[in-house]
Amino acid sequence: MNSEESEIEEKPRSKAGAVILSFAGIATVAALVAMPLVAQMPGSGLADLSQWERFLGRFHFLVLHLPIGMLCLVLLLEFGKLFRKDKGSSTLIPAFFTAVSAVVAAVFGFLLYQTDPGQYDEELISSHLWWGIGFAAMTVAAFVIKRWVDLANGSGNWVYVLTLLISGATMTVASHDGGSMVHGKSYLTAEAPNEVRELYNQIVPENQRLPMLEAEEDGDGGAPVIPVEDQIVYTHLVQPIFDQKCVSCHGPDKQKGRLRMDTYENLVLGGKEGEAITPGDAEDSNILFRIHLPLDDEEHMPPENKEQMEDHEIEIVTWWIDTGALPDQKVAEAEMPEEIKAAVSKLVPPEVLQAQAEAAAAAAAAEEKARAELATVVEGLREEFPGALNFESQESSGLTFTAVSMRDRFNDEMLAKLEPVAESLVSLDLSGTHVTDTGLAAVSGATGLRMLRLSETGVTDAGIEQIKGMASLESLNLYGTAVTTDGVAVLSELPTLKRLYLWQTEVDAAGKAKLEELMPETEIILGIEAE
Repeated sequence: MNSEESEIEEKPRSKAGAVILSFAGIATVAALVAMPLVAQMPGSGLADLSQWERFLGRFHFLVLHLPIGMLCLVLLLEFGKLFRKDKGSSTLIPAFFTAVSAVVAAVFGFLLYQTDPGQYDEELISSHLWWGIGFAAMTVAAFVIKRWVDLANGSGNWVYVLTLLISGATMTVASHDGGSMVHGKSYLTAEAPNEVRELYNQIVPENQRLPMLEAEEDGDGGAPVIPVEDQIVYTHLVQPIFDQKCVSCHGPDKQKGRLRMDTYENLVLGGKEGEAITPGDAEDSNILFRIHLPLDDEEHMPPENKEQMEDHEIEIVTWWIDTGALPDQKVAEAEMPEEIKAAVSKLVPPEVLQAQAEAAAAAAAAEEKARAELATVVEGLREEFPGALNFESQESSGLTFTAVSMRDRFNDEMLAKLEPVAESLVSLDLSGTHVTDTGLAAVSGATGLRMLRLSETGVTDAGIEQIKGMASLESLNLYGTAVTTDGVAVLSELPTLKRLYLWQTEVDAAGKAKLEELMPETEIILGIEAE
């Protein structure tokens, strides 16, 4: 058989495969659309899921990132072809994996929804569900279209690209709904400046517009402090507890179990499980029942990873419900037992909470500023020491340095290059290097250093003099150095030192006993042999 005959025979076979693929794609899309319709939403058709279905539903949060990344890859590959004469290979295979992962994510998401639909806003989760199914359907359509485009030697590729772009649009809407479900509807706009708010308010309905931020005023400002006797029990004692511990999951942006606890009216209204509180009977109130469940119980409230209610807060809420859960009773009118008065005295006043929040915000701003000021110096040192110098975290201006990859090459001269960032160091690992007492002078100003490793270096008692000014030091490793008991004794001036590693040094068991008397709060670790 010659090549011409082979090509003629191959084309019908390829077209037959594309037809079968098209029918499979249509069937997949139909199944996706039918999935929520046949189930008639949670509680009607799939109320009792098997353990496997519940298990797989939890993987939605893991799988959903794969189709997003794959679609971005396909779009980039197609965009790159616009600038190349050689159009390169087909994107059929990545389009296939995009479609498969999108379908799996949609199915897993639906299983998760069936498991516990009531923990999110019903309208929002329904929107997320259908946009997610739409995204999966469009990726399947894109894959099928690409198969036909390849058969036509690239003719009609614009239809494929257009379908990819529509897939991206549906993905964006679905992702936004998903983010709003997890973080709240106002997550993206909460920190928006007035310029963005003004533009946003021009394109959304009036009832969705954002309030403009007020200019900051000098002076103390703030609401006046209300005397305790004039405070309303619910408004000033109970609701602030709910605001701190409950409203993030049961508020205007997110309603687990369809329960809102941000106002008295919503609290009394209850959720999908009925009444949240039973006035006059705290023991029969659902929120107290959940608060008293074991911490690792899935039904415990607040969830294990959230800030828990303090005992005195639970006492106040329990007492308030038992006395009728009145919305407008003043403290002066309430017959408050001594133990409840004691519990109330432990509450943090709202003005103090506000001051703490402002202090935290100021500290975060200071960290951001310090990090920005360090950026240029850090980048220069990273070129000098690749992979050795890093910020402690994305929010912190603290720096960590390790010479583990440069042990035999790292010496005093190289350590001196860290002097410009010494005050920002929080962790410094110089183990096994050629650093000596002289070199430590470059980092003697590291007052924020919490961990220092000098094991198997040339450090002696003279080097300890450079260390004793590191007031934040918590852990110090001097293993394999020539330090002595008398030299190490000066470290008793360090107020925060918790662990001191001294095995294979000149410190023996008697020296350890002496050091333990000088530093009773420090764990002296001498090693098994020395013990």
